[in-house]
Amino acid sequence: MKDTGVAPQLSTSGGANTHRFKSFRQRIDAIEINVARRIERDLDEPDEHGSYFSEAVSKWNELNCTKDYTEFLHRVRAYHQSLAQVLYHKDDIVCILEDYLSLEHELALEPMLDLVTTLARDLQEEVLPYYERLVRKIMPLIKSSTPEIVEAASNALAYLFKYLSKSLIEDLRPTFNLISPLLGIERQQSGVRRFAAESLSFLIRKLRGDALQKFVEHVTHALIECPTDQLAGFRDGIALLFFECMRSVKSQLHSRASGMLVALLRELYKEEFSGMRLEGNDVYVLVAEVLKLCLHHADRDASEQLWSVLFDQFDAQARA
Repeated sequence: MKDTGVAPQLSTSGGANTHRFKSFRQRIDAIEINVARRIERDLDEPDEHGSYFSEAVSKWNELNCTKDYTEFLHRVRAYHQSLAQVLYHKDDIVCILEDYLSLEHELALEPMLDLVTTLARDLQEEVLPYYERLVRKIMPLIKSSTPEIVEAASNALAYLFKYLSKSLIEDLRPTFNLISPLLGIERQQSGVRRFAAESLSFLIRKLRGDALQKFVEHVTHALIECPTDQLAGFRDGIALLFFECMRSVKSQLHSRASGMLVALLRELYKEEFSGMRLEGNDVYVLVAEVLKLCLHHADRDASEQLWSVLFDQFDAQARA
């Protein structure tokens, strides 16, 4: 399954050519992570004593016949016949999943990543003790050279966030710290930063009031403390993160866009600009980049809310 950079893909654009070649970059660029618009999963609702994890295992029995998956199935067989079994044997199941969540088991990675999210769907808050371990196993897979694995890993991370959102949004700062390497605090390709931003934006949109402001404050502080050699990449990743929170479908902005911009501006007001150029301030450059991304995305009517926020905030600062 090693990607050679160019692979044949089924053309969905019509015409005489049934197949066309797509480069690795084209295939990566085509991936979009958005759990807000993809709520339904391809699993039947389990019966009273069944589980999503068990349903997923049955599905992959038919779809993946590799040696790795067969070995996994043999190890987990006694643990998933009912929801009660899954709950009782959750320690064993997580440990087995961890064993197969690596590129050494590439052919079985797609089912393993799917099973992580279905396990989280079953366990809900009871998966929290394993949350950091599972995220750390998924993160390296997003940097794979195989587009199918990149997409499966990115979706797994996004759905893990979705199913645990109620608990995670109580304090989102540890989750930001956990995935900050993917956002650019460590050197990453732009696609990796984008997938991390798309995955986490679903949770940030749920923050309100003081919780949102504390999170934005934490993120801007992390940016200020970032080592110089990684600053530009990390700033781009954070800008993408806030942009993903603020954009909506087509050329529209999300209903949370205005509140997000206000929170960013409040952090900007804390900065000391005496005797320095604006372009030399990391928070200013971040806010400017977020606005640029939003204005490039939004049409004239949608962008009016941003201009309204800017004018109102600047007027309030002038009167203060």
